[in-house]
Amino acid sequence: MPTSDEKLAALLKDLQELGTYPHSQGEKKLALSRRFEENARQDASNREYDLNQAKMLDYQHYIWHEIGHMVDKLIKQYDK
Repeated sequence: MPTSDEKLAALLKDLQELGTYPHSQGEKKLALSRRFEENARQDASNREYDLNQAKMLDYQHYIWHEIGHMVDKLIKQYDK
C-alpha cells in the first residue's frame, strides 16, 4: 500500500506531465491564429472570417496557457 508521500509524489509527477499539454496546445492555437491573420492579409474575400477565426484562436491560446499556469501553480504549491 503506497504511503501518503508516495501518492503525493505520483500525483506531482502526473501533474508535471499534464502541465506540458495545455502549454503545447496554447502554442498550437497561437500558430494557427497567425496563419489566419496572414491569410486575411493576403485574401480579402474571406478577411472577416479569417480575422474572426484568428480572434477565437487567440482567446483559446490564452485559455490554454491559463490552464497550464494553474497546473504549474499547483505543482509549485505542493512540490516542497
